[in-house]
Amino acid sequence: MYSNVAFALTLLGVFSILENFRSNYKFSLLRYHILALLFILTISSAIDFLDLSGYLVPYYKEVTKFFGIGLIINLFFVLVLKKIPKIIMIIEGIYIFFFIIMFYYGLQFPLVIDNKLIHSRSDYNKIFYIFCLIFIVSSLLFNIIKLFTNKNNNNLYEIKIKKWVGTLLIAIFILFLMNVFFLNLFLKGNNTFHNNIYTTTFIVRFFFIIFILYRPKFLDDDKYSMPFNEILINPKNLSIQKFEFVFYTNYYYLRQDANMEDLALKLNASKNELSSFLKEEIEMNFTELLNKNRIEYLKELLVAKKYESFTIEALSEMAGFNNRRNMYYAFDKYVGLTPTDFIKNIK
Repeated sequence: MYSNVAFALTLLGVFSILENFRSNYKFSLLRYHILALLFILTISSAIDFLDLSGYLVPYYKEVTKFFGIGLIINLFFVLVLKKIPKIIMIIEGIYIFFFIIMFYYGLQFPLVIDNKLIHSRSDYNKIFYIFCLIFIVSSLLFNIIKLFTNKNNNNLYEIKIKKWVGTLLIAIFILFLMNVFFLNLFLKGNNTFHNNIYTTTFIVRFFFIIFILYRPKFLDDDKYSMPFNEILINPKNLSIQKFEFVFYTNYYYLRQDANMEDLALKLNASKNELSSFLKEEIEMNFTELLNKNRIEYLKELLVAKKYESFTIEALSEMAGFNNRRNMYYAFDKYVGLTPTDFIKNIK
């Protein structure tokens, strides 16, 4: 039975890979991770089929599981944060280094097949497993917390992403904890719940392939994912001093025609470099930064004596707003009042 399931998952994986290549979207950081994960899942299922059919392939489970888990963790970071934090890449690099050393000395993951434990664990292996578990659990928890506490992105697309990714994150987290729990029960002598590792393995693979196949298509758009060739981009042309001079000292945010392309040009940087800089250094996107500073400037105009005769709309235009609705929305977001109520409160 398990060999048939492995063969079916292999075909499903091949279909998913072809579906990704047939789409018209440009390749991005997200799509590279999706394809890499699909390749791992498909290859694992194909080798499982050979293994279950009597053609033994040694050590493939260790390699595919290790890199498959890493890709899953990275995929969630890309979906939640739109990037892979540098600290995560450093930690993963350290894990890969130790995995290669452990693998060279015969590392094999413990497997439960037909109520029998395959491969014993050395003390070094146990330590490696524990640190891997800590990293996996903390990464999943971080993304779950970040996903549900981030209130900056409340447009329709981000809400859909939040529901879709959140459901999968929680499900995978539960499946992962159950798998670890049942394996530990078996290792302690209780083999009632976990008689074959293939059961949970195939469930997780099927879940991920379906998850990828039915992902919202707008996720493939570059608007929601940084292009692959800019993963390690270093905005060396940008500095806080240079940015502050153009944006603040020269009052760029007060221009009604302000936009990212124009600002990037003035800073001698690309649009994606500027976007990365704002996320890393300012922790805001361009629109949020623009509106927040315009509102602060508008508040100063509203309390200034020399502008008492000016209408709110006129002061709004002086602050850089060219749309009355956008100004009122931004004012309510950052002040919690309407401009009229704000004026009344300071009198």
